[in-house]
Amino acid sequence: MRVLFLSANLGGNVPPTMAIVRELCRRGVEVDVAGILLPDAAQGSGEPASDAAVTPTEVDAPWAQQRDESGGPQPLGPTLARIFLSSRLTRDAEALIRERRPDVVVVDCMALALIKGANRSGVPVVVLLHTFAEYWRRSFLRGPVAAIVGALGFSPRALWSAATQRLLLTDPVLDPARDAPGFESYFWTGTTETGAAGEQHPAGGTPRVIVSFSTTPLPGMRRAYRDVIEALSGLPVDAVVTTGGYDLRAASVAPNVQVRGYVPHSEVLPGAAPLIGHGGHSTTMKALSHGIPLLVLPLNPTADQALIGDVIGEAGLGRPISARSGPERIRREVAQLLQDSAVQQRARATGARLRSLPPGAAIAADLILDAARS
Repeated sequence: MRVLFLSANLGGNVPPTMAIVRELCRRGVEVDVAGILLPDAAQGSGEPASDAAVTPTEVDAPWAQQRDESGGPQPLGPTLARIFLSSRLTRDAEALIRERRPDVVVVDCMALALIKGANRSGVPVVVLLHTFAEYWRRSFLRGPVAAIVGALGFSPRALWSAATQRLLLTDPVLDPARDAPGFESYFWTGTTETGAAGEQHPAGGTPRVIVSFSTTPLPGMRRAYRDVIEALSGLPVDAVVTTGGYDLRAASVAPNVQVRGYVPHSEVLPGAAPLIGHGGHSTTMKALSHGIPLLVLPLNPTADQALIGDVIGEAGLGRPISARSGPERIRREVAQLLQDSAVQQRARATGARLRSLPPGAAIAADLILDAARS
């Protein structure tokens, strides 16, 4: 059995994609990955970069992110728009499928040009949707974006519907669109993130706060990091700030704050509370899987981050605030979360519920292999 993933490093799509890749590899499936630089994907997932079970083949593709002289990823730049709307990349995807001869093709939902080529190939196609259905409903299935790309022959609704299977890699209980019309043929796998229970700041202990923003540089991110670091320096907490390699340019750091680069989430999340993040779906679901409440500072107004912050607030699992709130507001919100036993209890209950479910990556792998056999 051979599975071909057509994707790109679009940010939040990488961790769930790689979780499914790892699951398929563990089952002995031959997996080709086109468009993602695999070492960076492992780092972006918050997991150790060396996983002996992860043995996919990295396939060169015309739309793939390139490496710089140091071996790091170069910005996608103009390639990003081509992944959405390039007829040339549609043909490139078809050619790659003919070359690799997979039993099933798995494509990220945002890569519309690649989905179009995959749908034309005659091979079963599975589309991965890597955040809440409510976001896709608002941004891709209605409104000006849907109208423009539809007029150019890349309608998300039509392309997704033509695929063999559509998988929502998220938790249906928290998804505001779980009962919305139009998603009857979509399958919620549950989150691909996993967690472990941990005792949050036991009596007499010092609370540990984790800061985790995007691995993709976003406008205002340096300011957000610095405001958060200043806020935490004035609290009786031990803080770990994970930067994903982002350059903070010698931000001033107090003794109770560690600034680290790539850190496996499994190393720092158990027992932490709260997590301060940007509202990325993977980071948010990872924290919830560990039973950790969140303070959400959305950084990208066009992404799903504000929606996720609202979901967290409405579910009583934390609070969303503006990324420009400033150190005093951030300090006050963190202090309140540390004292809010109701929020902490709901987060622990959500973590227990998520951990009791079959892993989302395993469900997705089952469905991908089912599609290959259809």
